[in-house]
Amino acid sequence: MTATSELRWRVRERPDYTHVEFTGAFDENANFPALLGKLSGAVVFDLGGISRINSAGIREWIAFLRALRPRVSDLVFTHCTPPFVTQLNSIYNFRGTARIESFFAPYVCRKCGSEEAKLLLAKNLSKQRDLSPPAFACEECGHSMDLDETADRFFSFLRDS
Repeated sequence: MTATSELRWRVRERPDYTHVEFTGAFDENANFPALLGKLSGAVVFDLGGISRINSAGIREWIAFLRALRPRVSDLVFTHCTPPFVTQLNSIYNFRGTARIESFFAPYVCRKCGSEEAKLLLAKNLSKQRDLSPPAFACEECGHSMDLDETADRFFSFLRDS
C-alpha cells in the first residue's frame, strides 16, 4: 500500500459489536460520513492499516468522532499504527470517547538494524507507573530490541486512558 492510498474500510457485524477495519490514509479524501450510517451501539475500529494522517484528515476524523457520539455507546480502537499514536499524543480529542485496546510500537535492533512494529496491549502498559517498553528479542539475530521512540513521549496517550 502506498502512502497516498485511498481510505477504505470493511464493516463486519458481530453478535455484540460492529467491527470496522480501516486501511489507507486519513486525508482530505476521507469520506467518513459515508460510514456514519452503518454504525451504532458498540463499535471496534481496527486501525492497523492506517498508513498516513494529514491535517485535513485530522479535521475530518475529529468531526466524524463527534458525529458518532449519539449513535455509538462504546467505541474501542485496536491495532493503532505509529502514525495514529503520534496523533493521539499530539491532538486534543483525537480519540474522542474511545478506549485504546492495542497499538503498534516501533522497535529496532541495535545489533543488526532490523526494524519491527510490535503489537502492545494498552491495559498491560497503563498499569505501570513508569510506562517502560516491554522487552523483545530480534527475530533476525536474537539480540534485544529497543523502542525506536522516546518511551515517555510515545506512551503519553496511555496516561489519559
